[in-house]
Amino acid sequence: MIASNHIYSLRAATHRFTARLVLLLLFAFTCITGSAQQFTVSGFRALPNDVSAFIHPVRDLNGNACALLKVQATADFAFSTPLGIVKRLDPVGEIWLYVPQGTHKLTIKHPRWGVLRDYELPVKLESHVTYELTLHLPPAPVELKHDTIIRTRIERDTVTKVLPRQRVPLLFMALATAGIYAHGPLWGVMLVLGKRNGGYVHFSSDCRTAIHSLGDCDDDGRRADNATTPYYSGTTAYRYLLATAGATHRLSHNLYLFEGIGYGKSCTYWQLAPSEGGGYLRNTAESAKGMAAEAGLIFAWHRLCFSAAASTVRGKYWQAQVGIGFKIK
Repeated sequence: MIASNHIYSLRAATHRFTARLVLLLLFAFTCITGSAQQFTVSGFRALPNDVSAFIHPVRDLNGNACALLKVQATADFAFSTPLGIVKRLDPVGEIWLYVPQGTHKLTIKHPRWGVLRDYELPVKLESHVTYELTLHLPPAPVELKHDTIIRTRIERDTVTKVLPRQRVPLLFMALATAGIYAHGPLWGVMLVLGKRNGGYVHFSSDCRTAIHSLGDCDDDGRRADNATTPYYSGTTAYRYLLATAGATHRLSHNLYLFEGIGYGKSCTYWQLAPSEGGGYLRNTAESAKGMAAEAGLIFAWHRLCFSAAASTVRGKYWQAQVGIGFKIK
């Protein structure tokens, strides 16, 4: 009888120890599972149609325009980068971070969910470009009150498909240009090739035959070679030429900026009287040739494209030109 009581007590103690061990293991598993609930980055992409960073730029200490990173997260998140954060805004539903160009790492902190340190972005952020970063948050914990009432708080997660960075297709544009300067119309052709950035060439002239000058004269008619004043017929001729090349920049889906330099000339010729041989002398006071500069905009609409530009020859003579043409992707 005594042996039976000892066996029964031993079995009861074994059962109690087993139950306590199971409860301890369940508690440890629950703690480990709870601590593993971290937020993650579920999406990153560039927003080429979002011009927030271009229309309202924020500049860093070096005066360079920042990139704009829009984070889909709640306002209790904190961020830092190796290059610093220039400015932070908290509009409804997201966080705007203005960071210096070249930023490629981001540290994300949360008071409850911990730290995601030195997350490496897929690309280095560019100036004037807007990007979107989406965070996946862990589910909200279940709160128990009086062992009977269960209260849950459901947080709405943003599900974003991770898309590769949108590539800008190679673009070719050919335009016929027309303009006007002080002495008549101008005609030309312009070719553009590039993606987000590219190049162009532009040639424009008054389409008149070239004049062979016998020499130069000043505004009083005196020849530059012998300082004599010949007789003139009273006929004045003008010739204009512009050839430039430069860079193009894609400002938005349909708008492009271009600027370039090259060679140009705007010359005025005075005709000699028949008794003097009837040739032409170039009036140096009313002529200029040498370095030329040009800048303008191109607007692309479907397959058509339109341009407007201003150019100058040595800053002395200015011209305005417009163009129309087509584009090929």
